[in-house]
Amino acid sequence: MKDYYSTLDIPREAAASDIKKAYFGMVRKYPPERYPEKFMKIREAYEVLIDDKARKQYDAFDSMPDIVKKFFEAAKEALEEGDSEKAVGLLERVTEVYPGFSIVNGLLGDAYLQNGNSGRALKVFEELVSKEPGNAGFAGKLAHAYFTRGWHKKAVEKYRSALLLDEDNISLWLGLVKCHLKAKEFDRAREVTLEGIEVSKRKGWDSLELYYHIILTDIYSSDKDSLTKHLDELRNAAEKNADEKSNVAWFLATLSKQFQVYGLRDISAATISTAFELMPDDEEIKSIHAKIEKERVLLEQIKKLKSDRSFHRVFADMFDFELHKCTDKDCLDCEFEQFAFEMDILTEIDFFRREILRLKTAYPELYAMKSEFFGNALNSKNLQSLMFGYKKKMDRYMRLCPEKFSDGDDDGEDEYYPQQPVRRDENKVGRNDPCPCGSGKKYKKCCGR
Repeated sequence: MKDYYSTLDIPREAAASDIKKAYFGMVRKYPPERYPEKFMKIREAYEVLIDDKARKQYDAFDSMPDIVKKFFEAAKEALEEGDSEKAVGLLERVTEVYPGFSIVNGLLGDAYLQNGNSGRALKVFEELVSKEPGNAGFAGKLAHAYFTRGWHKKAVEKYRSALLLDEDNISLWLGLVKCHLKAKEFDRAREVTLEGIEVSKRKGWDSLELYYHIILTDIYSSDKDSLTKHLDELRNAAEKNADEKSNVAWFLATLSKQFQVYGLRDISAATISTAFELMPDDEEIKSIHAKIEKERVLLEQIKKLKSDRSFHRVFADMFDFELHKCTDKDCLDCEFEQFAFEMDILTEIDFFRREILRLKTAYPELYAMKSEFFGNALNSKNLQSLMFGYKKKMDRYMRLCPEKFSDGDDDGEDEYYPQQPVRRDENKVGRNDPCPCGSGKKYKKCCGR
């Protein structure tokens, strides 16, 4: 297992400035969002070596009995492997022999937190901060313990006091930002992130992580102008430093997925395109780019179909729903909505048959989204059994969500059984449009049933 000097790739006689330089270089190479486990090791090494007292204790570690060193190293390894219970047991035995060794106690506090015992972790870190008030690393650990406990105000105060001791500690800035985000204090999160970015520029350690979080606050606050500005700054980072190209591309790809979730599809497409330009051979980025590009094409086709008066509006509405439905496979609302669109077509399949066949030629990408359903619907031999299957589905939905079959009247007639196909000569209306009969209800709840 690497010692802290090896983790930062520095000699034992390295000066504080060398430690900081190595730390910034490591963070650029292994940003925490992409390499969380690696970053934890880098952070721990930095926080121990940058503090004079902690570093002296660490340097004196070699003079400790072999059994104590063995237990300590075994505990570190157990924590890295996620076995916090084992780590707690080992470290508690070490602290019985060396109760005043802050390096060991700090690791024990980490083990308590990982084991879900925030109460004991708080006690350990509060005692460490009391004994060593100038140690930014211990103050940061206490702030994180407060955050884990849900004590937001205490966490913010302690992160701030830790940053006064060491404003170059990137993990402290990230902890403070996440604390505000967790409390849904998006404006404060934005202010802190911008403050951290200014410090990073002034001190020369531009952090991609801070840009990632300022963009998240832009998303939460729906500030598209600020979002565009910070995206440009993030892209420029790749042009200035070729060594960071991979991480910038990864960030942009991650952000593009986040934009998709928030419905920012245009920005998502532009972002993943930039990531693809930076790293065209990256398999994950290629996959995301292909998926988003496919969705862009489908959106354009849906827009065109909506204005194509030779097709009934139900097709455009159905494809629009298919593209934007939620990702929860067990969502009953989406399941029923899909069923309702398909029933609208099946109950008038004779009327829609020619449109479906033309759809396959005129809008092949859209047709492919529902090719299986269309193929079954056009098969006249299987239509009767298909309708029987949909009748069973309807009975199921009437049991699970009867409110979806109610027209809002009190006449007790809430059933939504399919009617016989009817050929209408007048212009068709969308299923969510007002019914042309003048009832005031939606078409799907009235004559379109």
